[in-house]
Amino acid sequence: MSIQTHSPSVAPEPASAGPLARLRWALDRLTKNPNPVWIRELKQSARLSRTPVILAVVTGMTTLLIASIGGVLSVTAEPAQIGIGVFHTFFSLAFSIVTAVGPAVAAATIASEKSGRTWEALLLTGMTPAAVARGKFLASLTYVLSYVVMLAPVGGLSFLFGGVAPLEVLLAFLLLGLISALSVAFGLAMSSKFASPAVAILVTLFVALPLSGAAYGLGGVALSFAVHNLWPGVTAGAPVWLPTAYVRADFGLSYLVFLVFSPVLVTALPGWLFYEITISNMASPSDDSSTRLRIWMLVSGPLLCLVGILAAVTVGGFDWVQVSILSCWLFAGLLAFLIAGEPLGPSRRVEAHWALAGAGWLRRLLGPGVARAGAVAAGLSLLMLAATTGVGLVLSRTRDQLFATLSFGGYAAAFSLFLVGFCVWARARAHSGAVPRVLGTGALFLALLGPYIALAIAGMLADAGDHILLLAAPSPAFAFVLAQRFRSSPADPELYALAGAAAAAGWALLGVGLLISGTLTARKRWRAERAERDAAPAASA
Repeated sequence: MSIQTHSPSVAPEPASAGPLARLRWALDRLTKNPNPVWIRELKQSARLSRTPVILAVVTGMTTLLIASIGGVLSVTAEPAQIGIGVFHTFFSLAFSIVTAVGPAVAAATIASEKSGRTWEALLLTGMTPAAVARGKFLASLTYVLSYVVMLAPVGGLSFLFGGVAPLEVLLAFLLLGLISALSVAFGLAMSSKFASPAVAILVTLFVALPLSGAAYGLGGVALSFAVHNLWPGVTAGAPVWLPTAYVRADFGLSYLVFLVFSPVLVTALPGWLFYEITISNMASPSDDSSTRLRIWMLVSGPLLCLVGILAAVTVGGFDWVQVSILSCWLFAGLLAFLIAGEPLGPSRRVEAHWALAGAGWLRRLLGPGVARAGAVAAGLSLLMLAATTGVGLVLSRTRDQLFATLSFGGYAAAFSLFLVGFCVWARARAHSGAVPRVLGTGALFLALLGPYIALAIAGMLADAGDHILLLAAPSPAFAFVLAQRFRSSPADPELYALAGAAAAAGWALLGVGLLISGTLTARKRWRAERAERDAAPAASA
């Protein structure tokens, strides 16, 4: 198989040009010298006779469903209400289609290459894993977007009844395209991990369907009530509220934070992460598959923290400060599970590349190694939580809000340090990244729900007094109890503050101990394995 990766008709990439020149170069390359994997996948899909049949059946079923809903509503509702109902029904249905089809289609791409034994032939063409990932992504996204294009005339029926502006429909289709790209990127990341297409599709759908349902319920229906409080023009309880908010919300700082920065962050950062995970899984074990993920950490963390701070400053109130701290807390947990898949240290090949390039300490810090990854993740998590908590302290208007913010942020920082340290410690003693992640999930479950389960088993949770919750202080969920306790201005907050401080200090000390122990163990094992590999050729000779 011969794949040409460069065409003389395309000029080389400009080295010092501006972003517009680079964008023109990328578009010129896309049209004149497209990704060969993309072209191959499109040709294979076009030869399949089932592709137009599937598209026609899905379009016909959707059209009949929307027509029936419109007919039912037309009996009792006004035309404007029919248009709104058709709008939300159609795009909710389209969301479920792309979030099911996108991951499933992408999950079979790379896994089918491995199961069909064409993966090695694809690598022999000289294409990098990044180029292969881009080709697979473009091919899967093109297939999913064909569903969107076929369904577009049906979605256009909504503004014909009134109640929905044409711009809202157009923005909803653009949002659907972004969701399609994110779904495909997720499926591609899952596909790069498995060698069997059937297993990849089953696991991907098992994870993707609950996630899409949660995103629809929390980010759609539930979040619409908070958006309605900011902009009354957005209907509370409407699942597809973002296009309406773009059209009807008043422009200002809140508009930029919640309707521009936050959606871009929610789509771009996960998509970038899925892309880096795909490249990392496709790379050789001796390659540097950690630096790109570490760069993602260092870029995504401050951006997430900044948007959270802007949201808290713009809207005000402890609720948004708590949401910002919780976002940084969840990001710290994600970092912990990412570093659980790190190698013990850099390979000889990576060190040779560092020596040839004259890499400094910063580049080496971002390179492979669970000890390096643990230090970066712990430092970044603490800085993010410290910044968000500090802003919350500044925004606090009362003494109770001050202590509530401090207790919630302090507990979050302490437990984040424990989770990072535990994953480093578990990875230093394991031979792969699967075992530390399973152990981390179990430790998180026991820490979060263990104290409450113990109280429930003992029969103390239902009919106990108010102070019985002090026994649940080791649970990270106790941070919410602390925050609520201070906000409600109780008569005795000192006991809760003392219990929370003791539990947080215990998690922090345990995390530091595990981080140090895991770092020493990882370095010891890495040196021992390297010495064993160096001694093997001499022994065989």
